[in-house]
Amino acid sequence: MRPAESKLALSDLLANPRDLARWAFQVKLRGALDPQRPRQLRRLGPLWRLAYRTGGDQRGRMADELRAVFGPSVPSLQIEGMVRDCYRVALRVHLEELLMGKLDADTVDSFLDLRGVPNLERALERGKGAIILSAHAGSFMLPIASLSLKGYPYTQFAARGLPPEDVAALHPEALATNRWQRDVIAVKESHEDRLPAKFITIDTPTRALFRLLGRNELVALAFDGRQGNRWVRTPLLGRQALLNPGAFRLAASTGAAIVPTLCRTPAKATSICQLGEPLIPQGKDWRTLMRRFIAEHADPWLREHPQEYGTWMAHCRLRAAVDDHPLFIDYAADERWKKHPEL
Repeated sequence: MRPAESKLALSDLLANPRDLARWAFQVKLRGALDPQRPRQLRRLGPLWRLAYRTGGDQRGRMADELRAVFGPSVPSLQIEGMVRDCYRVALRVHLEELLMGKLDADTVDSFLDLRGVPNLERALERGKGAIILSAHAGSFMLPIASLSLKGYPYTQFAARGLPPEDVAALHPEALATNRWQRDVIAVKESHEDRLPAKFITIDTPTRALFRLLGRNELVALAFDGRQGNRWVRTPLLGRQALLNPGAFRLAASTGAAIVPTLCRTPAKATSICQLGEPLIPQGKDWRTLMRRFIAEHADPWLREHPQEYGTWMAHCRLRAAVDDHPLFIDYAADERWKKHPEL
């Protein structure tokens, strides 16, 4: 045994079964999957039922989130059906993400039906780059593989790595870290880095994004990501959400068009990514751009496909106490969110 492996932290020894299962899934199963054999994933699909049966508190959070969106009058059986479908989608998405770094320009089409490419081309015809703006819904990682493998210069702005140790120590229930989680992150990101796409984090200076768009490249962000320093209160799914306006401010500052990019996961068909009609900024008015994106694209899409969003909503609810900007303010742990202005 190497010296570095001889010492294990207490958190490593006390890792819960979910961490160990996630490690086996992300590290061991990843090596066994072959993108030339898409039937492998289809055979594994029914395992979502096991994830559902062992979901524990996550199932309750998911049900609470769906009730908050659709109202208390929706029958419990209907909500539970949505929760089950959320687990079906989540497993399929996780399986497809295991192929990151193994796909090529031909095999990626077996796993993602990319629609609306002419919309992206129209955005790029303006010569100011395009902002791919997505949600944490459906197989949102596959468009990174698809577009970059098809030759589009693609840079994804994303949270990577583990949370800072001091923050994780304050919130062990939501941000616990151990050896197994570290291995999962390291393997996952090493496979993502095999793609032609580039990944940058919040530590990257904003001027780098300006340069990318100035070269007529793609910059991709999630509109509902939880990183950043600026937040605005925004209506979403009949609730008040705290969203980062960074993508809209970037578009207004550079003139780059926003291309709404939303994914869904049909039960018996290939995952779908829809590239929507580009939203063209009008001067420096980022607020109108943000309102249009939410009202015309994100909100109706997520209402129509709640099964794609349940996992992210449950995840954000678990993290509600970590910072001053929970996704939805109706479950905020305190009143720090009140300092954020309304859109």
